[in-house]
Formats: sequence, structure tokens, C-alpha cells
Amino acid sequence: MLSLLLLPACIHGLTMHSMDGETLSGKYRFAREGKGLIKVIRSDGEVLTGHFVTVGPKAFVESFKKAFGSGSIVVFGPDASAYGNAFGGTFASAHGTAGAAYGETFNTGSGQSTTVVTGPRFYWTAFLQGSGGTTMACFFIGSSYTGHGFGRCKSNMGKEYSVEF
Repeated sequence: MLSLLLLPACIHGLTMHSMDGETLSGKYRFAREGKGLIKVIRSDGEVLTGHFVTVGPKAFVESFKKAFGSGSIVVFGPDASAYGNAFGGTFASAHGTAGAAYGETFNTGSGQSTTVVTGPRFYWTAFLQGSGGTTMACFFIGSSYTGHGFGRCKSNMGKEYSVEF
């Protein structure tokens, strides 16, 4: 009975915002070995699914800048050879990268154009594929202490989304 009560706690929400005001909702959950599953529903009903994997900070930042431009993310702090822990405050690890990361947000409701994650961080990349042929390359950066963060996705049609989770 207790396992049934805890099961919903394993699924976390995320929200995506495009520059033209479109908002998409999604969910993600951790699997094992630094991996997880993501599901996003587009406004036209298309369901996109995929996996995220943990990557190192240097590879993440280089890929992010290549996809979105050199001014799209700023990361401060020492580079760590180990990856951050993605399971939040209780399991936070000293192996995460300390410092701060800043990125753009397209969420006009927030009243801000940038978002920040501080402290030790984890880095994920994901590839999502939809039932109608839409694909998205996604990048997520989060706090090892809180488990929350931001990201950015780009579809095969060139549309970009900022992500909050």
C-alpha cells in the first residue's frame, strides 16, 4: 500500500514556453543510471516522448551554445569531473558543480527574461520524438539541492522553447 502512495511522487512536471506564447505541459521521471523518461503534449495533441541522460558540464555548455548561440547560457563556477546528483536536496552531492547558471526564459508571465540555477548542478540532454513526426533536441540544467531548473528545446521545425521544471 505504501508503494502505491509514493509512486505519484516519482513523476515531476515541466512547462515549456515558446517565443510566440505557446505553452506546453510535460512530465518526467527518473529511471536509473543517470537516465530518465520525458513526455510532452503539444497544443495540437501530438505526444512527444524521449529519454534524458546525464552529461558533463563542459559537453553540455558547448552543445547548448552550438544549438542556441553563444549568449544563450552563462555558467559560473568550477568545472567538476563528476556529475551532479539529480535527486534533490536529500541526496545532494558534493560532486555537483557549484556556482550559478543563467539562461533565457520565454515565460512572459514570470515578468523576467532570464532564469537562474545556483549551487551544485546537474546537466541532462534529451531527444524527444512525436507521433506526428515532430522531434525536439532538449537541454536541461538543474539544482542538485532543489531538483528544479531550466532548459531549452528546439524542434525540427526550428521552433524554440524555454523549459521550467
